[in-house]
Amino acid sequence: MPLSNSSSAGAPPLHRFTPTTVASTPRTNALWNAVPLVFSIIASSFVFWGPFTVPDLLAIFTTLFFAYWLVRSYKVVIGSAIGARRMRRWERTNWAAEYATYRSTHSGNSESWTWAGHLVVIPNYREPEQILRRTLDNLAAQSNRKQLVVVLAMELRETESAAKAGRLLAEYEARFGRMFATYHPAGLPGEVAGKGSNQAWALRQAHELLIASDGDDIQRYTVTSCDADAVFHRRHFEALNYHFLVAERRHRTFWQPIIFYFNNIWDIPAALRIPNGLSGLNRLANLSVGKGTSMPMSCYTLSWAMLHEVDYWDEDIISEDWHIYLKCAYSLGDEVSLKPILLPLGNDCVYASSTRATFKGQYLQYQRHAFGAEDIPYALRASLDSRSPLSIRGKFDLAFLVTKSHVMWAAQWFLVTLGWHLPATLASHTAASMPGWWTHHLVTLPAIGLHPGALLDGNLLGLVAGTVNFSLPTLLFYLTMPPLAVVIAQEYRTRGPRPADVSRARAFFGLGAWSLLPVMTFVYGALPAFHAQWRLATGAGFDFRVAEKGGRSHAPALAPIETSSPALVPGLESSATLADG
Repeated sequence: MPLSNSSSAGAPPLHRFTPTTVASTPRTNALWNAVPLVFSIIASSFVFWGPFTVPDLLAIFTTLFFAYWLVRSYKVVIGSAIGARRMRRWERTNWAAEYATYRSTHSGNSESWTWAGHLVVIPNYREPEQILRRTLDNLAAQSNRKQLVVVLAMELRETESAAKAGRLLAEYEARFGRMFATYHPAGLPGEVAGKGSNQAWALRQAHELLIASDGDDIQRYTVTSCDADAVFHRRHFEALNYHFLVAERRHRTFWQPIIFYFNNIWDIPAALRIPNGLSGLNRLANLSVGKGTSMPMSCYTLSWAMLHEVDYWDEDIISEDWHIYLKCAYSLGDEVSLKPILLPLGNDCVYASSTRATFKGQYLQYQRHAFGAEDIPYALRASLDSRSPLSIRGKFDLAFLVTKSHVMWAAQWFLVTLGWHLPATLASHTAASMPGWWTHHLVTLPAIGLHPGALLDGNLLGLVAGTVNFSLPTLLFYLTMPPLAVVIAQEYRTRGPRPADVSRARAFFGLGAWSLLPVMTFVYGALPAFHAQWRLATGAGFDFRVAEKGGRSHAPALAPIETSSPALVPGLESSATLADG
């Protein structure tokens, strides 16, 4: 049954230090919030002013950047291929049998397979009921569904929330170990409307019901932050159960599946398949072969004991996924880490009532994600606080990762697209200069090349030439073209089989959208990043808007990589959009 709307703190959290989300004074806080935008402007504009002021430094920086870009390109190709093989192995694994084998050789481990419990919180606001049903059907298809405690985290500001939750509870409650709904009030002091504030309310309510009142053991539970449109692999919670039980530091670990925006990718405009498709391959590569710190995203799992220890999600933060990891690491120290669950999880792409609304909704979603730049001042302040138990190396790694990610989100387009052409053009046609080793033509090859400097000479015919002059930085950049071609092929394969209503010709010509890559990466990369950082710096904040999701069929299309299994979601094998192996 639904919980009451009264607030509940439960037992006091055990942590000794937690970074604050705001600085000591409003003026200081405003200065901190301007840091991401300042860093991004400096990095993005470097190619404009560098040739006039520090040409040698710009030459070294851009050459190193193109070398990094080359390595990164091959890492995505190789990492996603390795990840595909590992995912197939995970899909075939009998995790209960694996744990029986593990337990037979670890006599000190006394927990049974069913000892662990997995609380799945589904924050939602004005989500279509059929989308929630799809997610609940998918959870109910898990072999260990009776170990799941499902929490429908509703918002009171949605007028139909109680009726919707009542219908879902009546239909699904008996399928899980336990299921209930919570109702997050609107307008609580210090909160912003969003996923984090809703989840924090829901988990405190769950603590009151399960731990404080029923006396259950919080140590045995994981908490999974589950998007309303999430479609888990059929063995996801088996694998999670195994890895939670065998983890050396289960109460200091996050677990992250491989998220693909492929549930409805055939329904959206071809141009929008580029950013949605690339994001999944990047995550697959990073989690499969990545080194160093990784961060949770969207749908992730952590120990309930750890979450309670840090007093849950901060209610005044929009992008809660990276932030909760930072909060745990800065509060609890170097033992906090993230481990992959190498199984696919499908999310919906933005899909609105019209093409124009879909493009706009996608932009707003990326802008919301980019508002995670608020974690830059948070991480920098926490790194300077001597009370944090995190080591100096750990502080540096986290602060650098967060800063680099959001600054590069804004600046990457300028460095990739203009990083050689603009400085070279300025050096040839203005008083700017670049070092000879940087502009020297190592080789000239027949190809269709753009020479924008011809426009400055008034020579329109010279804009396009039949040769390309390769210097060291341009050679490094053009060596990224082969892996790009492989990525395009990989992305197409990972969508799953072509639906019957998509003709072969439409699918083929849809690949032409890749020619829009420079435009799409600017409009859906640099632009929303700068927009979000501008709103952060000016104190405008961000109005959380739920993106329209779904598709023509509202059926999951979870086929991230070719797999030996007939389908990834039992009970839905007949769907035309599922993998056929």
